Amino acid sequence: MNEKDAISLFETLGDETTLKIYTAIQQDPQTPSELREVTDTSLQNTHYHLNKLEDAGLVEPVDTWVSKRGKDMDVYGPTNSPLILSFAAEERTSRIRSRIKNALSILGVISFFSLLVEYAVAVFAEPASDWQQVGAGGYGEQRSLTELFFQYPGLCVFVVGLLVVLAYVAFVSSRR
Repeated sequence: MNEKDAISLFETLGDETTLKIYTAIQQDPQTPSELREVTDTSLQNTHYHLNKLEDAGLVEPVDTWVSKRGKDMDVYGPTNSPLILSFAAEERTSRIRSRIKNALSILGVISFFSLLVEYAVAVFAEPASDWQQVGAGGYGEQRSLTELFFQYPGLCVFVVGLLVVLAYVAFVSSRR
């Protein structure tokens, strides 16, 4: 985003009514009539603010509903592109984007493997007896980490994966 676009974006979100509408749409896609109730303003004013948000590329019509009177109404929702603000130089912004993508990729890989382990244990392990299915605390007795792993293998793999990644990040950061 260049400086001109950033100024336009801040001007758009600087208006209290526009910001209320944008926040409401982030929570749940809504029609202009529903947004009018959120902002306690006229329908015409709501459309004005929606047009500002649409021109800024922050919202878009995501669906069409039919009103009780039989009229088509646009349902507005956030655009698919995330809003990431960075006040860094342009070359640093691409590095920040790259790091966010890498972090999300790593999180996706860890999640995939944790689900894979959970599925494998569910398919290949013996079914637990009723007293083992009560939960990780049982009836007041302490469980070992091994028993906890067999009860929640996917969660354990996910937590260990996150800890390994965090340890690696801390190690790399400390060397700079």
